[in-house]
Amino acid sequence: MKFRLLPFFLVAAMFVFSACSDDDDGTPVAPSNKISVTNLSPISGPIGTTVTIKGTNFGTDPAELTITFGGVTVTPTSVKDTEIKVMVPGSLAIGATSIKLKRGTGSEVTVQFTVEDPIVGTWTSEGANVAPLLYGAPFNVRKIVATFKSDGSYLVVQTDSSGTSLNLTGVYVAAAGNAPAPNDMIRTVTVNQGAPTSVTAEGIYEVTVGANSITMKYEIAQTEPPLAGVTKPTPALGFGSTAGGAFGMINIQNYVKN
Repeated sequence: MKFRLLPFFLVAAMFVFSACSDDDDGTPVAPSNKISVTNLSPISGPIGTTVTIKGTNFGTDPAELTITFGGVTVTPTSVKDTEIKVMVPGSLAIGATSIKLKRGTGSEVTVQFTVEDPIVGTWTSEGANVAPLLYGAPFNVRKIVATFKSDGSYLVVQTDSSGTSLNLTGVYVAAAGNAPAPNDMIRTVTVNQGAPTSVTAEGIYEVTVGANSITMKYEIAQTEPPLAGVTKPTPALGFGSTAGGAFGMINIQNYVKN
């Protein structure tokens, strides 16, 4: 009886040994750290934009990943084995840049991204965020929703205290302010309104990326047709510089990005 059972035990022992060995020489095979990227969405956007990177073998532990966005090390807001979400850092310059990813000691993967002007997007100002100059009579504005598109067009929907809305449309041009610190992040904007009336306004804005929201401080003044005693605010003088400071803080609009 013993001789009949011996082959069975030998086969079982060989099976167990084979299952515990990952390589022919008995050396365990390390899990692969090689990742791949199959899709990036969106491929362009302003600072603060959430970018979704789809691919394979990202793992689920953020500590395993090394991610740089335009040379800035970033921490993903979420990690799945097939999807990573990261935010465009607030310090990046406008233009083409790259996202580089690596898992552990695996090889690095690079994908391209274009940073758009930070004003691009839809912004809402309401209640206490509305500039006092607009909140009071004769304008009585209670809410403004401003959409600045990447093609240089814009739409502003302005709602007053009676609930009546007014649509303002036109084109805009934004540019670097080139002011020294602490105003070095302030940019300029020229708005050419086409409807309901033809008006040109010039001003400044600054976008701040916070932990839970993206905000924009915005100050602008009509320059064409000119208004007596009114001049545009400038990056060098900062916010509150409309008409050389004569308006104080009442012409400053605060927006929250939608």
